[in-house]
Amino acid sequence: MFKIFSSPLDPNTVLTRIKSFVDEEEIDPSNPTQFTGSRPIVGRIEADQFRLQRRVDTPWYLWWATPGQWFKPHLHGTVKSDNSGSRLLIQGGTPIPVKVLWALTLIGASGLIVLVTWFAYPYNISHNPERAARLFLEGIIWLNIVAGILILLPMIGWVLTRRHLPEMLEQLRQHVQLNEEQSLPGHSV
Repeated sequence: MFKIFSSPLDPNTVLTRIKSFVDEEEIDPSNPTQFTGSRPIVGRIEADQFRLQRRVDTPWYLWWATPGQWFKPHLHGTVKSDNSGSRLLIQGGTPIPVKVLWALTLIGASGLIVLVTWFAYPYNISHNPERAARLFLEGIIWLNIVAGILILLPMIGWVLTRRHLPEMLEQLRQHVQLNEEQSLPGHSV
């Protein structure tokens, strides 16, 4: 998602209002949700930028074991001064490094299984002919299982976090009086 908004408020007021409904992103291991405070949104607010994420109600030690944590979307925003107040450039989604790492994991795991199966087949035909076909079939089955799991996990993460970006954007709209200026085609919430 990439959207541009305007607000009648000046940039300092916008950032101050964001701080009023967002808990600071400070780790607190004694808190079941991992962060200090109890507001539904946690974030970092700097001089002209902010990064927000949704607080999850599940205890952090359980949440970290789910794909929802691995693919959790973040909302990044930049606030700039404009003639009539402020202009906010907001982008959100799962961070690009997470997506790239997951794609590399999928390609690497699948490629490794293919290579092991492919190069083991001639050896198995020569030294273990009665089991060669079964071992080759097992390699194909393992390839399908691993690829299926690695494709299913991001889908589970999306289901667990699909409402996070719209909820954070709605909170911003309520507190900062946002008016949508434009969004790029294909980049909506």
